[in-house]
Amino acid sequence: MAKKKILAINWRDIKNPEAGGAELYHHEIFKRLNERDYEVTFLSHRVKGLPNEEFIDGVRTVRIGNKFLFNFSVHSYVKKHCKEYDLVVENLNKIPFFTPTCLKGTKSLHMVMHFFRKSIFRETVFPIALYVYLMERAVALFYRNQNFLAISESTKEEIDDMGIRYKQMFVVEPGIDTEYFHPTEAKANPPVISYVGRLMKYKNAQFVISAMPRLNELVPGIQLQIAGSGDFRPELEQMVEQLGVKDSVQFLGRVSEDEKRNLLSRSSLFINPSLKEGWGINNIEANLCGTISLSNNVAGLKDSVIDGVTGLLYENDDVEGFCQKAASVLHDKERLAKLEANAKERALGMSWDAMTDKMQKAVEACLNS
Repeated sequence: MAKKKILAINWRDIKNPEAGGAELYHHEIFKRLNERDYEVTFLSHRVKGLPNEEFIDGVRTVRIGNKFLFNFSVHSYVKKHCKEYDLVVENLNKIPFFTPTCLKGTKSLHMVMHFFRKSIFRETVFPIALYVYLMERAVALFYRNQNFLAISESTKEEIDDMGIRYKQMFVVEPGIDTEYFHPTEAKANPPVISYVGRLMKYKNAQFVISAMPRLNELVPGIQLQIAGSGDFRPELEQMVEQLGVKDSVQFLGRVSEDEKRNLLSRSSLFINPSLKEGWGINNIEANLCGTISLSNNVAGLKDSVIDGVTGLLYENDDVEGFCQKAASVLHDKERLAKLEANAKERALGMSWDAMTDKMQKAVEACLNS
């Protein structure tokens, strides 16, 4: 029996230097589908130094257009090649491609990590922010009666809130490498809290830095270690200087996967202060390394952290509340150990294979609709 052919579209592929959580999700799940009953082709934008076509983990990867105009290149490509595929899967992570206007009857599935909505105006200059905002608003019009997939219940609620009327809705959370992530170092003493992620304004690492003077009063000697790179690093470093917390905040820069695992292992708390996420995969990685997350109580993060069970949530911009929650759990070793055990047990059930099983059910439902 011939394999069903899937075209999986995302702005970046896993080899892109700017690849992040969305690309990891896209790659790990669809490479596994490619090993099952499907023949998958990845479509992403061209990157200097990478070939226009290659096989990555057995999956044909095609690169077209450029990072700024990729959405227009996709439209032309899909219009020309859609009949070669049984299913087109579009990842609506960033600007939509509006593939329903050119599918010519080919079945489709539209994945959503999260929408920026008004938060985009805090992240970039007004003309670009307005463009992204209006493109997202147009989804409700151009994607009516289409199959949708969200990576969390929060994202599903967001899709509903935007007035998008879908044909079928599926929820498939990100998976994780349950064998790779495990404790590799003992907990640091004095305690370390960590942040891992891009240093972008909306990722909100500045909130954690702003809390350090008060947190040092409640937990003397506590250290914040920040791993990641991004355009917002100079502002964060300036903030550290202004607050006088240079001795308790360390910038590690971009780290390898092994270094990240070590950092998560030696941390007593992993901090996820982002203003908006689709899920929060770093929370689950930390859980497997024996560390709970103290996360902002916002969409996505409130799905990857079960408050009071697998970790803790604090209210956005509440510095005192954040510090009190951090200090309280750090001083209560019995409670912390129970949260760590709960978090690890839950995370162990979220392997990439398990999430691919869920994705396969969604794919089959779309093919048979």
